[in-house]
Amino acid sequence: MKKTKFLLLAFLTLLTISFTSCEELFGLEDEDDNVVETVACGDYNGPSNIDNQYDYQCQAAYAYKCNGQTEALASQCAYYKQLQEQLNLPDCDYCD
Repeated sequence: MKKTKFLLLAFLTLLTISFTSCEELFGLEDEDDNVVETVACGDYNGPSNIDNQYDYQCQAAYAYKCNGQTEALASQCAYYKQLQEQLNLPDCDYCD
């Protein structure tokens, strides 16, 4: 009898979770909603025709620059420039 109750509880739990999205469970947002934007700089305008994983590196530089974090900006731009040399990426306008 205990095994039947446990299985029923497990089934109901699984059913409940299946009707609840990951966003509601974990507070996750879509990637498109995570666009970096600050009042100081306005909208982010990154390089075109670049893979998202490398564009995120330029977005990080943008965020550091807009928030006045000069040490973090220098570090991020050094990393982006290293990637740029290795992968022939376009310039990131936020790295002077």
